Amino acid sequence: MKSMMKILARYVLSAAGIALILLTVNFGAMIAWIIQSKNVVQHTGDVAQLSDELTLQNGTYAISETALITIDNEYQWAMLIGNNGTVLWSFHLPADVPLHYTLSDVAGFSHWYLNDYPVHVWRRTDSLFVLGSEKGSIFKHGIEAPQSAMDNVLVWIPATLILNGMVAVLLALLFSLRFFRSLKPLAKGIEDMAENHPVTLSTNGILGPLASEINQTSEKLVRQEAALKTRDNARTTWIAGVSHDIRTPLSMVMGYASQLENDPELAPAKRKQAQIIRSQSERIKALVNDLNLASKLEYHMQPLQKDTVLLAALLRGVAADFINGGLPDMFSIEVEISREGQNTAVEGDEKLLKRAVSNLIGNSIKHNPEGCAIKAVLSKNESVCTLSVSDNGVGFRPDVLKSLKLPHALIKLQAHGLGLTIVRQIVKIHSGTVAFHNLPQGGCETILSFPLHCV
Repeated sequence: MKSMMKILARYVLSAAGIALILLTVNFGAMIAWIIQSKNVVQHTGDVAQLSDELTLQNGTYAISETALITIDNEYQWAMLIGNNGTVLWSFHLPADVPLHYTLSDVAGFSHWYLNDYPVHVWRRTDSLFVLGSEKGSIFKHGIEAPQSAMDNVLVWIPATLILNGMVAVLLALLFSLRFFRSLKPLAKGIEDMAENHPVTLSTNGILGPLASEINQTSEKLVRQEAALKTRDNARTTWIAGVSHDIRTPLSMVMGYASQLENDPELAPAKRKQAQIIRSQSERIKALVNDLNLASKLEYHMQPLQKDTVLLAALLRGVAADFINGGLPDMFSIEVEISREGQNTAVEGDEKLLKRAVSNLIGNSIKHNPEGCAIKAVLSKNESVCTLSVSDNGVGFRPDVLKSLKLPHALIKLQAHGLGLTIVRQIVKIHSGTVAFHNLPQGGCETILSFPLHCV
């Protein structure tokens, strides 16, 4: 929802910014138009100056050459009308312009047009000076307004601009609210789809095509989720069934093999074979149990018995079990616990945590048949506790190490496989992290990190 509010805010600010830019551009264009039009409006002074250039000399009107050039460049024609209405002097006078005028004629064109020619006039003491421009070159229209309104024009113009800006922002807000209402169901649908909930959105409105695509994607994800769930359930059920069905015959094989192993009437070679059958049967049993546990952890079917677990005691107990269980002389286990780690505790399932540490130590023993030194270290800092198991043996193969560093990769069973998969799963369900790497001096190290719960 916060992202939706950000989208709405950006939409409103963008629309308001565009509205303000348009108002600014319009205001600037109006100012430019006024400045450009000023040259057209300021003709009164020019008419007066040109009129002064026209003088009566020896009964004949004459005008300077400069004035004629100005009239020719900026206007089209000029004339002087006497008090009796007769044209006394003219310059480039069009053929459709009369040579005599009545008082009403003068009143009609003095501020506007003469036969569609825009004209400008200047009253002299004994005559009327008239300048004419080309037809259609100047727009002239009279405007009347109360003086009080003209006095307040500097107030009304900014007020109008501000009002326009407020209206623009209000419209932007209304449009953005409409857009927000259309977008809100889509955002909710995407959130539901991320949580694997089926989504059915209305396909009406401007965002209808997008809603339709979300509906189709949701249907596809629901079908895929159902198919995956069916497959996973079938696989889990099959593994659990095999694990259950194999226990009884495997126990019988192990029992008979143990009897044959301890039968003094059998030849030593036969008893050795019985011992191999028993040990390999125990290995099969352990593998089946590991496979069943890995399946349950993967699909969250393993119940967790969470409690406060002291890691120092757990680590010492696992090491003692290996040592007291007949650890061969070519192996050694060293436990190192820092002063800060003595009372370190985590919230977790003690049996599963023991299983993770046992798998790491057992992995070092299993893959170093010629022996190695195993070291388990427990330490902690302000935020996490760290438990590492290392050895000076052969280490991880490069391809296995690459697979171990992938977050969701399945580790090959023939190379450090199922035991380390279970370790990774146990650490994950305890909200921890696991890292695997080879040591420069030889051997390998696995580091487990868990969030702290100190006692």
